[in-house]
Amino acid sequence: MVKAVKFIDKEKKGSLNFNISNRDRSIGASVSGYIAEKYGENGLKNTLSLNFKGSAGQSFGCWNANNLNLTVDGDANDYVGKGMNGGRIVVKNESDYSKENIETVLVGNTCLYGATGGELYVSGSGGERFAVRNSGANAVIEGVGDHCCEYMTGGHVTILGPVGGNFGAGMTGGFAYVLDEDRTFFDKCNRGLVNLERITTEEMQPHRKHLKEILEKHYKYTKSNKAKELLNDFEKYEANFWLVIPAASNIQDLLKATTANAA
Repeated sequence: MVKAVKFIDKEKKGSLNFNISNRDRSIGASVSGYIAEKYGENGLKNTLSLNFKGSAGQSFGCWNANNLNLTVDGDANDYVGKGMNGGRIVVKNESDYSKENIETVLVGNTCLYGATGGELYVSGSGGERFAVRNSGANAVIEGVGDHCCEYMTGGHVTILGPVGGNFGAGMTGGFAYVLDEDRTFFDKCNRGLVNLERITTEEMQPHRKHLKEILEKHYKYTKSNKAKELLNDFEKYEANFWLVIPAASNIQDLLKATTANAA
């Protein structure tokens, strides 16, 4: 915190490196609080990057502020990005084991709970209740447990691996891209309030473009082997993606919003 304050007070761009252990909880919260107290909801003008190596404890990056970027090379416990407002959180693992085992779990349960903005990139799988009550954050993850996107009202989530049951229960806003290579997602999705669409039709061209841009950003930040595989043969994999959209949403309005956000 002391090292970060110098950059925050002078509004200078900076990057700091730390080791982290699972005894270190709510990392980033005090920094974000200080930023909010000093500059309000708009956060920093210049980017401050905090880079960690090891295993983060609970609530890594909670209430993350705008232009505060947190990266952990290792893994993290539950509640990553809880209530995050902006900035970027990256959880990756550069070990040989993680790179060779796509379904390696890198984050715990209930990540992005109540998030209102920002971005999260995870080059591995997560636990249950991912993005519950998310109202504005955008995320990429390579597998999730049960109840993903439950009560979600905004933002978008891209899942590049298997999902658990009860996906999208109570989801009334935002949208999700889900890679369904084993063709089991239809029965795992709670279709009470959402519709499922393919992205291969002509009218879905903006979504295909947007999805490729998401994959490119995911690879840029995590060097994910899965993202690289999908980008190298996107035409092969695009037919395996579902677009999950709340039934009350107009798909044409969603496409316009997607195009505007991607611009």
